[in-house]
Amino acid sequence: MLNISASLKRCPTPGSREPIFPPELEREIMEETARSYPGSAVSLALVSRRARMWMETFIYETVTLSTIAICERFLYTMKQRPLSFFVAHVKSLCIPGDIPPSDAEKVLVVCQGVVNLACWPMNGPPLFHLVSDLRPKRLSINTSGMFGVNVPPDFRHPFFQNVTHLEIVDWLWCSWSGLEFIPCLTHLALDLDNYHDGVVDRLRQIMSSCRTLAVCICFVPSDRAMIQAQKAVSNIDDKRLVVLSDSDPLENWEASLKGDRGGSYASLWEFATAIVEDRSNDTMDDLEAESHD
Repeated sequence: MLNISASLKRCPTPGSREPIFPPELEREIMEETARSYPGSAVSLALVSRRARMWMETFIYETVTLSTIAICERFLYTMKQRPLSFFVAHVKSLCIPGDIPPSDAEKVLVVCQGVVNLACWPMNGPPLFHLVSDLRPKRLSINTSGMFGVNVPPDFRHPFFQNVTHLEIVDWLWCSWSGLEFIPCLTHLALDLDNYHDGVVDRLRQIMSSCRTLAVCICFVPSDRAMIQAQKAVSNIDDKRLVVLSDSDPLENWEASLKGDRGGSYASLWEFATAIVEDRSNDTMDDLEAESHD
């Protein structure tokens, strides 16, 4: 705990060209501001050279390569810093599908300290060998780009051992098995592009076998499709299953990470969790009412 009283005694006298606050207090103020207001670290870094050093942790903690231009700037930054800088600082990384595969490979080779990973490239060679040493907690993937076309993931691989939140942005999940082998999985999101019996049966198997699962979101293409999807999965009697209209994966990814920092940003994970909790509360109310009859 910082001793503010002791620190203020070391403050410079009026008219001094030195900082008004002691460095340790100034740093604490800036870091708290950066935590409370995501995105403010870039502006704070312009205050002074030492502020830039303090803010680098926040600036590079979350890297979202939302455009090719941003990716090119990040690749340039990679040339100016040692590998250890990115391993230490980049903890959340998002590589959308329009980033060239060769650039995605360069970024993944360097960012080997990532614990939250979204990787959606659709073309090029599989990327799994570049991330297999990571142990992410939150994971959002296009499986064909990560593992190869028609190559099922091996969910027993240590890569998955710490994953709590898994989003699969393509529809190939219905032909795999093994999600139950992810030991910490509590949140799962899947694309539900069609509703034939085989897909519904596979979804039922996932819900019954994944005992640690708290929420499973099924994304459908539109609000209109939700009616058909709800009807198709209505015979899966599981309160953890939530059908939602598809959203922008990039926006939801960023919202979920901002929510982790204690902000007021609601992600679809939070929204779906609230739905499941409401269902559970309704069930408890019904049981309580029956007990009094």
